[in-house]
Amino acid sequence: MKTLLWTTAVGVGLLAYILILIRVHKEAFYVKQRLELALAGSKMGIWDWSITEGLVVRNSSYAEMLGYDQDAFTNKPISNTTLVHPDDQPRLKAALDSYVAGETDEYEQEYRLLGASGQWRWVLARGVVVSRDRRQRPTRIVGISVDITERKQMELQLRELSYKDPVTSLYNRAYFDLKIKELDREESLPLSVIIGDLNFLKLANDTFGHVAGDALLINAANVLKSNCRVGDVVTRWGGDEFAILLPNTTEAEALLVCERIRATCAETQSIPVQLSVALGAATKTSMDQSIDDVVESAEDWMYRHKILERDGDALRWTTLARRAERYH
Repeated sequence: MKTLLWTTAVGVGLLAYILILIRVHKEAFYVKQRLELALAGSKMGIWDWSITEGLVVRNSSYAEMLGYDQDAFTNKPISNTTLVHPDDQPRLKAALDSYVAGETDEYEQEYRLLGASGQWRWVLARGVVVSRDRRQRPTRIVGISVDITERKQMELQLRELSYKDPVTSLYNRAYFDLKIKELDREESLPLSVIIGDLNFLKLANDTFGHVAGDALLINAANVLKSNCRVGDVVTRWGGDEFAILLPNTTEAEALLVCERIRATCAETQSIPVQLSVALGAATKTSMDQSIDDVVESAEDWMYRHKILERDGDALRWTTLARRAERYH
């Protein structure tokens, strides 16, 4: 009798345990389902990277975030695929390697991934180690990736605006300083610099008003851009000064650009002030040269030309005075 009761109790207990397992399994299933539905509308994907196996399991939201079918999406670590933008690949791989090696306390990176539509999507990825081996080496990392394309595009637009001169729409001095550091490398040599100084800007502002001065600046900017290549960096350096960076341009080629700019200025009918820009150029031909010295040399040549061009200033000033009389 006791055996029967004990067997019955065990059976009831086992049944209850099985029912609890079924309930937990169902609840876990529904939680997972709700989580998937929430992630589907949030442009967020979850990934689980087994470092020892070299495989990554991603939920369906990850593939949907980029417009791919789940079955067609890769299970390789993202840093080992061509989905990552080439410019971001070295930085991403270095960050992952550093985190896995324990050199950094956290993994967080922003980078571009190629979507199914062929467009690059910006994502923010964060990960954390969830398991280690006996030697405390990471064996598994779990993380999330969030689509931040809209936010990134807004950031880039704001940054672009911060680098633009509001009058001429040329890039400003801050952008010049940024690009000259980027171009100061072997691949850009010979690297030429042209410095220009707009003549009569103060006279135009004082005599005809700032509208005339702004028009003179805009005309000068248009002339400079029209005589430069797409890859050249044309900037308003400040006030009445302009600066141009010409990668892979010899000194002779830079001087030809200066001649074209002068000729175009002479042909441009700027009323009431004739467009005139004093120009100086210098070229960096070796990495042994300081780029600051090259810029200074171009500026010195510009001032020398400005002094030489003063021979015709008397006639120009007389003409401007006559125009000013007609405007008042």
